[in-house]
Amino acid sequence: MSARPSNIQRRATRLHVAVGQILLASILALLQGPSRAEDLGVKAGTYLPDPDGRDELKDAVKQRQQSGALDGFWRSYRDKVLNAIRHPAPLPLRTVYAPTSELHRVAFTMPNDFVDQNGKVVAHKGQVVEPLAILPLTCTLIFIDGRDQQQVDWAVRFGQETRAKIILTGGSAIELREKYKQAPWQAGQGVPFYLDQRAMIINTLERMYGISLNSVPATLRQEGKGLRIDYGMRGAR
Repeated sequence: MSARPSNIQRRATRLHVAVGQILLASILALLQGPSRAEDLGVKAGTYLPDPDGRDELKDAVKQRQQSGALDGFWRSYRDKVLNAIRHPAPLPLRTVYAPTSELHRVAFTMPNDFVDQNGKVVAHKGQVVEPLAILPLTCTLIFIDGRDQQQVDWAVRFGQETRAKIILTGGSAIELREKYKQAPWQAGQGVPFYLDQRAMIINTLERMYGISLNSVPATLRQEGKGLRIDYGMRGAR
């Protein structure tokens, strides 16, 4: 038989239940009864909320537009871009008129077997590959500084006598094309001037063939299975 709870235990249990009922009733009263605001007073200064950053930006743009400053900014930006296109920064190449020549053999020895996308070996390790025998250079490249009229005149005469392309290391290709648009050129008229943008052609010659173009004017053409560079204005009058 289990022992009956003592009087003290029974009283503690009844007290515990009563306290729980009182707490539950208090919680329900707080949740269901009308709320009353209590004035706690002013503890510190009050401030308006910060304005939205997007609104501030819109207001600033609107003010600049009304004052004409925004239109002036876009005109200045447009003029700078157009000027950079028409007059790009020249490459750091010096001008040397004295004639000299270099002949570079263009050949590579394969360090490993080279396979195509199908896994077929197209070049074996140790094989000597001559790129110009596979893809020849079909015209002469003429490198000049387009700001030097003497070089321009020489390059135009040179290109009228042989298949060539004029590549500028300085000067405006757009303005020179406009200036020589009626000049006879090979099979038609209008001299097409090209710009070595960011030295891409010169850097490729250095990286692929080990050829350093160090001055202008210069011509580059294929001779046999190699590349020949002639510095100076060969045949200039």
